[in-house]
Amino acid sequence: MLPRSYYTDHDIRKRQIDTLKVFNANVAEIKEFSEYKVEFTANSRNMALNIVLPPEFPNEKPAIFINPAFPHPWLAENSNQVIGAPGLINYTLHSDLGRVVQAIIREFQRSAPSIPSEDKSTDTSPQSHISVNSMMFPELSELTIEELQEILENPDLQDKLLENNPQLTEIDLETEELMTSIEEIAQDNLAKQQMLDEMKSKVLDRISTIVQMKMNYEALNRKYQKMSEMYDPHRIRDRLKNAAMQADEDAEAIAEQFLLGTISVESFILKFAEKRALGQARRAREERLAHQLAQLDKATT
Repeated sequence: MLPRSYYTDHDIRKRQIDTLKVFNANVAEIKEFSEYKVEFTANSRNMALNIVLPPEFPNEKPAIFINPAFPHPWLAENSNQVIGAPGLINYTLHSDLGRVVQAIIREFQRSAPSIPSEDKSTDTSPQSHISVNSMMFPELSELTIEELQEILENPDLQDKLLENNPQLTEIDLETEELMTSIEEIAQDNLAKQQMLDEMKSKVLDRISTIVQMKMNYEALNRKYQKMSEMYDPHRIRDRLKNAAMQADEDAEAIAEQFLLGTISVESFILKFAEKRALGQARRAREERLAHQLAQLDKATT
């Protein structure tokens, strides 16, 4: 099986649709990859869920509608859209669409009212509301019309009725658990903030050290290049050659001065011999170095 990171968006979307068909019967495709219908029976009544998958699904939760609608805390006010199911509230990329829909169907099969005819479904009398709501609030069936009317007119009694409803209590508990989990994650993140700040400081110090080392390296490299040029064997050979020629020129200048009579014999012999010896020594070194360089070039080619 390929890791999740290798699945395309199309593959992930198809896998979610496959779970819908695996965990539920009577799944009909209304629009390919976008809209599906799941029929089921609740209290001898034919019902259906319409599942609409938005373009960003499964990164975005599906929209689910119940037909026909009936009063239930999971439905939006004055709407047939399912919004309060825990599976939808907590829906993530890793949820299974099929399991979420299966849980919704089971809840509606458990709590859907039994309405045998269309006349009763469209009846707006207080008695019809009592029969429907008694499935969600069984205690209402034991109250008189006057008591029910008092509840309708008293917000405090309505709040008390809602507080004692087990379905709403379960939703409140799930919400509190989610809030607790979120707070724990937030506290954990805050606890790690100091560690992140220390790591950031260390990284900045290391960057500063690297920058300084790079500057030192560049300065040393420039110094090396300068000294490398200065002490290059070929450059030394050329300087020895020029120095030998200069010594010969100085010796010839001393000889001319002697011929012109501007220096004595003793001074001429001393200076001329010195320059000649210096030139010969430099020429000998230059020739020896040239020979060594020639051998080195021959060995490396």
